[in-house]
Amino acid sequence: MIALRVGLAALLLMLAVTIQTSVLTNIAVAGVTCDLVLIVVIALALSRGPEWGAIAGFVGGLLLDIAPPADHTAGRWALALAIAGYVAGLIRRETSAGPVGPLGVALTVVFGAGLSLLIYSATGALLHDPSVDWGQFGVRIGIAAGYDVVGAIVVIPLVMWLMSRFTATRERRVMTREF
Repeated sequence: MIALRVGLAALLLMLAVTIQTSVLTNIAVAGVTCDLVLIVVIALALSRGPEWGAIAGFVGGLLLDIAPPADHTAGRWALALAIAGYVAGLIRRETSAGPVGPLGVALTVVFGAGLSLLIYSATGALLHDPSVDWGQFGVRIGIAAGYDVVGAIVVIPLVMWLMSRFTATRERRVMTREF
């Protein structure tokens, strides 16, 4: 059961990295694209909790760090997305009395986009990355948050449905065999 969830999460992350680095780069505004990997990480965190969010964020970020055309120090996206995924999972844990509503999901995506971009830029500034431009930071966060919320409308329900579908199917099969 765990292996199926892990395999599905890995497949979703690899698909997100591939689409983000090959397709979404063509629709960038001011150098910012939809962060599909972040959206998948948040969806996994909202469906499984903070531990899954942190691990998915680390793996997805590491894939982004090493996928061409990466031009930055490896580990920056891994750190940023791991923390964003963990925080999104904490939001799930705090709302365990009921599901996170559409407004809560949108706010989680906006917060995750801002947090991950802040961490990524801050680590770049610490490492003296010349591409970090704090003057355009507010504009980039606004564009990133807008893009990510639009992408989340489709991606988060799909990922959460897939995770619940595969999980529920497997658990039903196991329970059926036991009785």
